[in-house]
Amino acid sequence: MTMISPDDRLDTAREQAALWCMRLADDGLPPAEQADLQAWFEADAAHRGLLDDAVTAWRAIEAQAASPGLIALRREALEDLRRAQHGRWARPGRRPALWAGLAAGLVVAVGAGLAWRASLPDVYRTTEGERRIVELADGSRASLDSATVLKVKYESGRRRLWLDSGRAKFSVTKDPLRPFSVAAGDKLVVATGTVFSVERLTGQMRVVLYEGHVAVLDDKTGRADKAAPVQIDGAPADRLLTPDHELVSSTKTDATVVSQLDPVRAKAWENGQLVFQDEPMDLAVERVNRYARDKLRIGDPGVAKLRISGVFTSGDTGAFVDGVTAVLPVHAVAANGVTVLKIDHGEKNSTPAGVPSTS
Repeated sequence: MTMISPDDRLDTAREQAALWCMRLADDGLPPAEQADLQAWFEADAAHRGLLDDAVTAWRAIEAQAASPGLIALRREALEDLRRAQHGRWARPGRRPALWAGLAAGLVVAVGAGLAWRASLPDVYRTTEGERRIVELADGSRASLDSATVLKVKYESGRRRLWLDSGRAKFSVTKDPLRPFSVAAGDKLVVATGTVFSVERLTGQMRVVLYEGHVAVLDDKTGRADKAAPVQIDGAPADRLLTPDHELVSSTKTDATVVSQLDPVRAKAWENGQLVFQDEPMDLAVERVNRYARDKLRIGDPGVAKLRISGVFTSGDTGAFVDGVTAVLPVHAVAANGVTVLKIDHGEKNSTPAGVPSTS
């Protein structure tokens, strides 16, 4: 007498549940098969729960499977089921091999697909010129600047976020037992309840603290266990970032500087303004491009080294170009939808004080 192990019996029941799920999805059951299903329910009290699980998974796949490839696979599976109808599966020992393989494939694919999807973070994006406020699961809020990509994954013991590009401001719901961390490149910003922003630029990561306290940690090896070396007004310091201060950390070297910041200027981007205070032109252009469909490009290394100050309306690239070319030794050349900024070797002053404010 062949003994069937509990694991094999459960696998068989799951295959049967998957097959019943597919039959139900195929426009319902005729009366004879409804009786078979009822008999299957009565054979084991666990069968009804297994079918419920299979139906839930099938519906989850339907909700996510809008791609032509997945639709085709689902149609193919149902077609195989119709072709196999002549086999009349009634008992585990007599079911056709095709159905067994099909059911097992459905069970494995559903389980693996749902587990894989559950492991992924939620992704929030904005395009050029778009800003968005996201309500997170714990009541925290994230204000996304233009051209920003933010990933969020909440787990039982921690709240993990990744800023892939752009800038985001976070209003964090206080929870000392679940640290709130934002990774930006090889830096990690950790808070338990505070308001701060993180910005990624080429070669830089910037953190502005508005309320509370945050720590900026070195995460080069994937471990947030060493505080980044900081300086306060040019002098070494060993303390957390405090309100109305900005930390600028190089992503290419170990250089990190903290300086005091005007809180009004720090919040200007949320009101649609770009404020530059002795800003290098390459970073200013990068920020302008975050809001612009028609991009600017620096076509001369000398332009990148110039510094500007001024207030501009985000998205008004023309006003920025007019202001820059009016007082800096720069001229603009439009080509193929891109405006290239180059050094003007004419009579303009090569060391201007800055760009006048515009609105």
